[in-house]
Amino acid sequence: MENENVLVILAAGMGTRYGADIPKQYTEINGQELLGYSIYEMKKSRLANKIIVVLNDDESEMARVSKTYNVEVIKGGANRAHSFQNALDCVKEKFPKCKKIIFHESARPLVKAEVIDKYFELLNQYDFVESCKKISDSLGSYILKSPRREDFYLIQAPEAYNFSVLNQYYDCESEIYFAANQFPDFIKGYQNFDIPNNVKLTSPEDKTLIEYLLRYSN
Repeated sequence: MENENVLVILAAGMGTRYGADIPKQYTEINGQELLGYSIYEMKKSRLANKIIVVLNDDESEMARVSKTYNVEVIKGGANRAHSFQNALDCVKEKFPKCKKIIFHESARPLVKAEVIDKYFELLNQYDFVESCKKISDSLGSYILKSPRREDFYLIQAPEAYNFSVLNQYYDCESEIYFAANQFPDFIKGYQNFDIPNNVKLTSPEDKTLIEYLLRYSN
């Protein structure tokens, strides 16, 4: 069972839309940096054998995060797709026994370890699991005249994969953003619409909401 289940936390973005002086994963939320919430919660997982944190190419920050949280850290890439690929390459090299892999984002600090364990278990039946959210607003489109919101849904982190499938079909240079959407149709997936409060820190307004939910959601 050694390192068969690997959990990756993506935290290499610059947070340009957030507009802070530092990358948003280091933003203080209720007295603790944002990154810490995901790491501490993911460490509660019963089924994750290894946690890898993907960070910006900053040796001092990488050393600090590794020491502070006692986790494996690796350098991210130029964008999310390349950070994703760097994690895959790391797993192939260092943890060749990996069978299941889950990617989470440090910008979504409210996801519980129970969700991660549920996804590892679902991978016994499915090749991938995607976190989804139904669309409640009306849709506009530059392409379709009358898009129906029932035909679409939002995809969020965490996302889970059987490693062999992901390794075979994922292409970080693809124009298709979400990894599972690159898979052939016969690959079997599961859409999970049941993650409450999966808020992502994107704007300063999100910070206020996340602070409130972290304070009162436990």
